Amino acid sequence: MAPLAPEPRINASLLAKYRGQTVRLPAKVVKIVGSTATVEASDGGQIGVHLGRDMHIADTYVEIIGSVKDDLSLKALTSINLGDRLDMKAVQAVIEFSQSSKGEGILV
Repeated sequence: MAPLAPEPRINASLLAKYRGQTVRLPAKVVKIVGSTATVEASDGGQIGVHLGRDMHIADTYVEIIGSVKDDLSLKALTSINLGDRLDMKAVQAVIEFSQSSKGEGILV
């Protein structure tokens, strides 16, 4: 079995760039209805997330690991609960740096 590649950490504006790929999305949970969550990314964009049956989101802030669908929603593979406080400005700065030529390949 080949090793898995690291997933890029993204925000809403980067979804189209990673269509069909597995990514990490740090986000604030806005609402959960049934098996769909609406989350707010670090750049303020809202994204629909299709949750698996066994997923349990317990915190206000989460990191969703999932695949970007053609409609720019996410199909969640798993999630990591990040607590009830997270500096989203700092998260946004990290994402911008990791997507820049200086940060490429460093913070994946």
